[in-house]
Amino acid sequence: MEHIQEGDRSKWMAHSNHTIKCFTKGDIDRMTNSYRTSLGSGGFGEVYEGVLEDGSKVAVKMFIHNVKEDFAKELIVHREINHKNVVRLIGCCEEENALMLVTEYIANGNLSDFLHNDKSPIPLDMRLSIATECAEALAYMHSHMYTQVIHGDIKPDNILLDSNFHAKLSDFGISRLADRDKTLHTNNFIGSIGYMDPSFAQDGLLTSKSDVYSFGVVLFQPITRKKAKPIVDSVNIFKAFTNALASGVRGVRVMFDAEIASKYNLKIVERVAKIAGECLIVEREKRPEMIDVVERLRVLRKALYQDQDRFSWVRRKSKPVSPSAVMAKSKPASPVAVTAPPKTLPLGPCRQFSLEEMRDATRAFNLSFLIHDPYGFSRVYIGKIDGASTKVAIKTDLDLDHNNYLIEATSKLCHINLVPLIGYCDEGNKMLVYQYMARGSLHEHLYGTQKPPLSWEQRIKICIGAARGLRYLHESQLTHGSMVPRHILLDEEWLAKITGISLPEAVYDNDTLLVCIKPESTEERDVYSFGVVLLQVLCARTAYSPKGYEKEQYTLVDSATRCKKRNFHQIVDPYLKGKINPLCFDKFFSTAAKCLAPRDIDRPSMGDVILDLEYALQLQESAEASEGLAGSISDEGRQPGPYIAQTQSTIARPPNLKAPKSAIRPPKYI
Repeated sequence: MEHIQEGDRSKWMAHSNHTIKCFTKGDIDRMTNSYRTSLGSGGFGEVYEGVLEDGSKVAVKMFIHNVKEDFAKELIVHREINHKNVVRLIGCCEEENALMLVTEYIANGNLSDFLHNDKSPIPLDMRLSIATECAEALAYMHSHMYTQVIHGDIKPDNILLDSNFHAKLSDFGISRLADRDKTLHTNNFIGSIGYMDPSFAQDGLLTSKSDVYSFGVVLFQPITRKKAKPIVDSVNIFKAFTNALASGVRGVRVMFDAEIASKYNLKIVERVAKIAGECLIVEREKRPEMIDVVERLRVLRKALYQDQDRFSWVRRKSKPVSPSAVMAKSKPASPVAVTAPPKTLPLGPCRQFSLEEMRDATRAFNLSFLIHDPYGFSRVYIGKIDGASTKVAIKTDLDLDHNNYLIEATSKLCHINLVPLIGYCDEGNKMLVYQYMARGSLHEHLYGTQKPPLSWEQRIKICIGAARGLRYLHESQLTHGSMVPRHILLDEEWLAKITGISLPEAVYDNDTLLVCIKPESTEERDVYSFGVVLLQVLCARTAYSPKGYEKEQYTLVDSATRCKKRNFHQIVDPYLKGKINPLCFDKFFSTAAKCLAPRDIDRPSMGDVILDLEYALQLQESAEASEGLAGSISDEGRQPGPYIAQTQSTIARPPNLKAPKSAIRPPKYI
């Protein structure tokens, strides 16, 4: 507070009890390796990459002009905010001529680069998720904090994306703490051209509705994938946008990004456009509150999942029945549509490598480059291509003639939760070339390895990523057919990507036992297999474990169905004891139970699974962020709610789980 002028101190009084760490300049020097790696710059100064003693990455924001009042105000505002969609403040340095803030490191850059500099396809559900998460952060700042915070500079450059592409609001350099009982006027019109509220520019009155206008400009961009240039060909683009909306949403369809404006998504995109238009109304009083915007975006997000599932079902039902499909009725369910495989390999986005290139990439298939041989059908090597600049995984000893259809289909798939197929080699030792996943498979992190165990939050996020990849396959009229932890890989940033799409006759785990039933519909088969994966993640047990268990508990599903309420801790991974919020546990297990219904018609869609898992994650994160709740308790110290079903019929049709009586004042973790 010493850095702020005395007359202004009262309105900048902090009410937060969030603790942050104070660093010395020497700490920062060591942390950043003498400021070796710059992450970007702005009018405030420079941002550098740093590494803490525990090995975690951070971002260090240095104020080059050492304006103490600006530094103090940003520190106070940022310290006030504790929300999962706001970049977390870790600490600061306030030595003379060394004013710096230390925040968490956000791996995937900002939304502006993601939308406008990266030409990769972006599915509508991801765009809608990012917009919803940004809106949630703003709604929290405007309506749920002790002292209201007005950001003042909402734009895609200040919306960062973490390793799972969740939105994180950043840069509180011009943010203001607002007393709800007083009007906040300013003569310093600081902001970004194109995003600044025109009403604020006229009268200097700063309100939460100024952020709402800026959010409308942001929301315009994911649905159009156009930059926010206010004037295009002498026309005010936002005025043209709102005028077109006033005469009906059909008038703005020409502005939509063709990639997402399909006939199945068009209604959703139009409704998003309508919300953006309301945020962009010039009269600030007519703009909605952010809490209303959040609720409407959440409804649209859920509707998107439901619509995609419904239209996918309609497309499957409306397809003409071919003779080959009729013949397939008498065969085991195939995980892909019955289509004659192409006679030649694809030449499109999939590269063709020579055998010599593959030899060079693996040093003549040196055994030291061998990663694993999971099922004995093929070997996987680490390789380096493009002058050793790109690491890849090379799968060898394949029958490419049998997999031509698979290569043709997967080479056209593009989703952040699928391992990209880079190319193939059709000479001699037939091979497929995939992007290399630095952290291996989920299987390696769950079962008896030297790798440190995954936290509960990490496990839920991995499940969400895998579920998104699986839903994308289903939308693309493909199924996986072999969903097991070995086929969920993790990249450097712990982002889950699924692989192993195949044409199996059976799904095996532990190399020996069929663990997945075969319903008539192959999509529902994937959902069942994913339910088994959820149990494996919770229990860190293989799907079939004959050693150390009674015969009726050899399979994990049987163990779960026979586990009594008081003994649920017997099957949960011991590492997780005392770390799972009970409400999160209820939601996670009930989701697995629904996936494991014997009748395929009773199983949820992958869209519903994603929503349930995201809610489970929200419950866990809320418990960790909250304060004043009771701490962990032992397994014997509490009878849990209905976590584990006791019969096969219960796991097939899980009851509507009610919060336990202790939910009035629940324990924080179990």
